[in-house]
Amino acid sequence: MEKKTTTSVQIRCFGCGAPIQNTNPNLTGFLPRRIAEGETPLCQRCYRLQHYGEDVPNPNFSSEYRKVMDEAKKNHSLIVYVVDLFAFESSLILSAFDYMKACPLLVIANKRDVLPRNVDDNKLIKFVEDKLKEYELTPEKIIISSAYKNLNLDAMIREINRLRNGKNVYFVGASSVGKSSLINSFLKVYKNETKTFISTSPYPGTTLDVIKVPLDEKSFFYDTPGILVENSIFAHIDRNAMKYVIPRREIQPRTFQINDQQSLLIGGIARFDYVEGKKGGFTFYLSNECDINRCKIEKANDTFASMIFSKSTKPTTAQIKNMDDLEKHEFELPLGPIDILISGLCWVKCNSTGGLVNVYAPKGVAVSIRSCKI
Repeated sequence: MEKKTTTSVQIRCFGCGAPIQNTNPNLTGFLPRRIAEGETPLCQRCYRLQHYGEDVPNPNFSSEYRKVMDEAKKNHSLIVYVVDLFAFESSLILSAFDYMKACPLLVIANKRDVLPRNVDDNKLIKFVEDKLKEYELTPEKIIISSAYKNLNLDAMIREINRLRNGKNVYFVGASSVGKSSLINSFLKVYKNETKTFISTSPYPGTTLDVIKVPLDEKSFFYDTPGILVENSIFAHIDRNAMKYVIPRREIQPRTFQINDQQSLLIGGIARFDYVEGKKGGFTFYLSNECDINRCKIEKANDTFASMIFSKSTKPTTAQIKNMDDLEKHEFELPLGPIDILISGLCWVKCNSTGGLVNVYAPKGVAVSIRSCKI
């Protein structure tokens, strides 16, 4: 009688392709439970990537992070710098710019999907290019992307292969720019044609946890942890507030025609006062989930504190209980169109005829004026 043979099928993570295992959380493919019949498995690492940043600490640009960048600089490796098209200034890692000047640089401008569709992509590329020029950064190419919609993912992969010259690739970005989501999108189409497995482990000589993906038998790309930018709103509010502040869908600009001595309260985390000037229009670009309430300046302090106490506005955050927790920034408006920026939270576009504006934001958050983005 002929003996029947059976074939063992290895179950793999659909995100990174690593074999699923339940025994060692320090190895790739770890899933702390058994696979249910018919389930499409996702390992713990890819789950964390897909749910972007939940309960994952964000490091500063420390000496350990410098060791990673020193290695990239020494080998003239390609740096892929992911920036946030919505909260661009919150994605500027100034401490890393000297390394980016010394290496080939590819910039991925992520989150195109949350900006209004009628904005021309070439204008966005020009905005990113001009801003980076202010820091003497000249990328080989800027690619508009959306990790959520896999926009231009093929172009990103193609440019990485063209620019890396057979060397390693380092993905760098601030926290909340969507870098992990972008990596996860890449891993879903990635084909490992080497004998080396994808791994998650500390970078040599550091405790920084990186994902290491083989590109060929001799080179890899390293996904580094997101850097916390201290002057961004993201560093000064809690996670519950973050879900209201970070846009998840196309933002709908909100325009207010306001007289002087009126105040616009942005959730329970910021405030915009039109102190002096002719009646004018101010257009707010921010998450659709974030409330804006209008009142007179003379009542703004009490209204702000009352809404936080009653939780009748969103978002609120444990760090802010009243106006004493905010810092005042005064601006004399120049003539012409400008943006007033609260880093990471919003920008306000106005076609100014002059006047005076006070902006209140959490202490340590950058507030500034710039030329119009869109």
